Amino acid sequence: MNIGVVGYGIAGQAAATFLAEAGHQVTIFERFAEPRPIGAGLLLQPTGLAVLRALGLEPTGARIVGLEAKTPSGRTVLDLSYADLHPKAHGMGIRRTVLFGLLHARLKLSPARLVTNTEVTGIDDACIVGKSGARHGPFDLIVAADGAHSALRPQMMPQAHAPLYPWGCVWTTVRDSAGIGATSMLRQRVRGTREMMGFLPVGEGLLTLYWSLPAAALAPGEPLDLDVMRRTAREIWPEAAGVVAEAAEANDFARATYRHVALPRWSRGGVLFIGDAAHGTSPKLGQGANLALVDAWTLADTLATGGMLNDLARRRNATVRFYRQASHLLTPLFQSNFAPLGWVRDAVMGLSCRLPVSRGLATTTLAGLRRGWLSAASLDDEGRYRLA
Repeated sequence: MNIGVVGYGIAGQAAATFLAEAGHQVTIFERFAEPRPIGAGLLLQPTGLAVLRALGLEPTGARIVGLEAKTPSGRTVLDLSYADLHPKAHGMGIRRTVLFGLLHARLKLSPARLVTNTEVTGIDDACIVGKSGARHGPFDLIVAADGAHSALRPQMMPQAHAPLYPWGCVWTTVRDSAGIGATSMLRQRVRGTREMMGFLPVGEGLLTLYWSLPAAALAPGEPLDLDVMRRTAREIWPEAAGVVAEAAEANDFARATYRHVALPRWSRGGVLFIGDAAHGTSPKLGQGANLALVDAWTLADTLATGGMLNDLARRRNATVRFYRQASHLLTPLFQSNFAPLGWVRDAVMGLSCRLPVSRGLATTTLAGLRRGWLSAASLDDEGRYRLA
């Protein structure tokens, strides 16, 4: 097949590599003259790590053994461990620049053709149309992997539901001068539903810091109130106050807003949506990159076994629906203007992490293993996820 891929993020790079090496003629389009990542760090789950292994990649980052979230008083809100699933199970915190570099180098080894400096604005008669009016194609299949704020989705899927979440985050990578990453945990502090700060170890002596903010405060050109960030850190996480002060001094933050994306279907005609363009969520469950990677592998595997786009939808629907719904339900407990949700969260969630059934649901959710509300995949004897 002659396949065009729009978007050079995680989903686009992985899909283009898999498809090109399966024998398809693949052209991938990137809007920047020099491809580059956006964002600071992310958490690879056993699912995403399995896809990277299928690409022959061994990412280097920080081994993550679990997740904790606490209030300033020390009350536990979340306390989850991958070891509940298997003694060797883990996630990996990794800088986006590192993951992007791995995928970029891997794609260059494949037969896929990269076309840069091409901002895609539409699709017409199986052709990809650039902002300049240039047409590329026609293609037998167009894979739209242009992210949660997809430019193609309104045209091809006008019925799509993709509202902007009212809260987002700022992100940066900082030096771990306080030893916060020594526990190998993704650590968070929350106060009510309006204040949330977290640290993800992403490498030797490095952390990704994220700070929750209303989307209006993240508008381009809107100055960040770094004094509030410093004061918030001193009040809710004194241990981290020095690290936050260093980050504020450097003021090298990436701003991120998110959409809750729900499509009526995965494809229309010869155009297929994958990754955040198909099912963007808030980052609360840490699944965006992992879902995108599995989408890419499943697309290539479906075509390789003679399947159609409907078969891809059948294989991915239950998992994607679960994470979209769970993320949408969980996010207001941590990021909203409705204070009583924070009271409920603090009263209930710590207890639920100690009850076997709810803890099992939460841990398999964290690891990316859910296949719906009632079922989950398991790990193999080595604590790894097997693609299927």
